[in-house]
Amino acid sequence: MKLSAPHIDKNDINYVKKVLKSEWISTSSKTVNMFEDKLASFCNTKYSVALNSGTSAIHLGLKTLGVDKTTEVIVPSLTFIASVNPILYLGANPIIFDVDHYHNLKIDDVINFIKKKTNYKNNKTINKKTKKIIKVIIVAHMWGRACNFDKLKKLCKKRNIFILEDAAEALGSYVKKNKREHCGSIGDIGCLSFNANKIITTGSGGAIVTNNKKFYERAQYLANQAKDDTFNYIHNECGYNYKMNSICAALGISQLKRIKKKIIKRKKIYQRYLFNFKDSKIVKFLLHDKKSITNYWMNIISFKTLNFEQIYELSLNLSKKKIETRRLWRPLNLQLHLKKFQTYNIVNAPKLYESSLCLPSDDNISNSDVDKISNYIKKFHEAIGYN
Repeated sequence: MKLSAPHIDKNDINYVKKVLKSEWISTSSKTVNMFEDKLASFCNTKYSVALNSGTSAIHLGLKTLGVDKTTEVIVPSLTFIASVNPILYLGANPIIFDVDHYHNLKIDDVINFIKKKTNYKNNKTINKKTKKIIKVIIVAHMWGRACNFDKLKKLCKKRNIFILEDAAEALGSYVKKNKREHCGSIGDIGCLSFNANKIITTGSGGAIVTNNKKFYERAQYLANQAKDDTFNYIHNECGYNYKMNSICAALGISQLKRIKKKIIKRKKIYQRYLFNFKDSKIVKFLLHDKKSITNYWMNIISFKTLNFEQIYELSLNLSKKKIETRRLWRPLNLQLHLKKFQTYNIVNAPKLYESSLCLPSDDNISNSDVDKISNYIKKFHEAIGYN
């Protein structure tokens, strides 16, 4: 039983075959444009830029928003390393913040920091401690759980701070039920991932989505090697080879057609886990904000009694039964190359990392599979003396 495996059907194969037969397999084709149009439509944004990875999307998004060595970027501690490494690519500094009970950026802490720990001068928000400009805040929608950052967005407008949404795990998730604002469409730039384990896949790949025409044009320009004159090969600045190719785009078009069915399947898995652990005294199941809509990408439990080593032992035992589990992302403030950077009031993230486990959430898991996994976890507790 897999955490989240890629599922390729006949339609996917046929879409890819058509592109292969056409011989238009590069980054400059109608297939890539078509995928971008369909993706923008799905996310309810005006524009999208299809790229070769989610990491490229974050790097390009930060570059487009003006991040450089004179600036800083606020980022949550509990997120994949690809959320923070692109900040370093650009020579900027991250400021690492804690997360809330949904594992998302602790918005109130960020607001307090901006109000109390920064100055606003010449249309710039300056960190009192480092004297650097806070240029961007990365809001990550963890495990498909939408992060509502309305209050922060209003403050950022007043303080000239951009918001980049890391929606790598949140395609098909919405911040509000009534308005249905898709994750990635609310800030200045949204970043998506189509890695093999995501809700839909292009094998590898990612995208930027935005409603800002200037940001869109800048991102397209930089992603295409910053070509100013294609005939004479003139490039007036450093660009990147970041565009998605047509084969990946064809797979994405096909996969996107059945995303709603995939989410329905995953919702049933979520509900079964929730039912199995609803009265548990040993396990806490990660919920989602009822005001939002989630894509149910990943199911997480935290243990009230098991320690770090016992959770590892549980994971090994489950692996022997061919049940795949994993820890949460290791908090950024605990990563060796990031320890020198400023942090703010980090309490929850390390505790969640030490006490939690990601459970199989794949489309093809049945109710009986979920029951087996749940029962194995309960029996493990009994075996070591916890009931």
